[in-house]
Amino acid sequence: MNSISSILGLRAILGLSIGLVTPLMAAIIAENFKGNERSRMNGLTTSANGIGGAVFLLIGGTIASLGWRGVFLTYSYGIILLILVLLYVPKIKPDHGNKTNERSKVVKLPVKVYMLGLASTGVMILYYAIPTNLAIFIVDNGLGDASTVGYVTALSFFGVFLAGISVTRLLSILKKAVVPCILLIFGLSFLLLSQAHSIWLVAISVFMMGSGFGFVYPILLNKMAEAAPIGRMTAAVSLLSAFANLGQFISPLVIHGIQAIFHLNSIRNVFMIIAVHLGGSTVTLLCLSISGKKRVLINRKV
Repeated sequence: MNSISSILGLRAILGLSIGLVTPLMAAIIAENFKGNERSRMNGLTTSANGIGGAVFLLIGGTIASLGWRGVFLTYSYGIILLILVLLYVPKIKPDHGNKTNERSKVVKLPVKVYMLGLASTGVMILYYAIPTNLAIFIVDNGLGDASTVGYVTALSFFGVFLAGISVTRLLSILKKAVVPCILLIFGLSFLLLSQAHSIWLVAISVFMMGSGFGFVYPILLNKMAEAAPIGRMTAAVSLLSAFANLGQFISPLVIHGIQAIFHLNSIRNVFMIIAVHLGGSTVTLLCLSISGKKRVLINRKV
């Protein structure tokens, strides 16, 4: 292509393709796996996305040094994916024991499905708050150049990979403390970044943010599969994907909105405000959890 409009047009088609493939991939997992196996598969899928992002980010950076056009050639691996899909992806939906006339009925999606969708929007706003501002943060603070940004961003994807492959084990350990733990990870990553004056602190905070995302997103996918009626599984997962993409889109708008409302002259202050709010949310959830346990104990005694 020799014009920016043509490149943007084809990028839009690529985005539409990803928007179709991502929910279908999650729906296939939701339909073919249950319980811990479903959690494990969602974790592995998130891990594959994370390690793929890290690897291709580094490959893209290497190719970019030879010319920007070559970066787009990395998408040619889609041919390999096409072959794998044709060979191995199930083409028939599993029979869950429902009658045909019951499947044909249009069932409304429960409110919980929309609540989980909004949760995915919030997660994406937090997760993309750092990558969309990372380049400016690193360069403006004299912590590195464009290549440094690439390497640090790759650490985020590596965090997604590690958290994704261990999500099932972490769920069994943390149990009801999962949500406060996730909020704590996100809060600490923003707190560290707001105080970072070395590239190592930036790297640690970005890695923690990736780990938090790799931990929470498989859980959201699993909860969505549990909340959705069997006949509307694909629609529910597609809704989750749409809400997640919405969060990715509005994340920089939210960050700049906070900066404008509070008249902040540094992105560090924005990160600090987010960290404080996440810390408050973590403490609130922990207090509610403790009070809930006390009520259960009192009721048992009575």
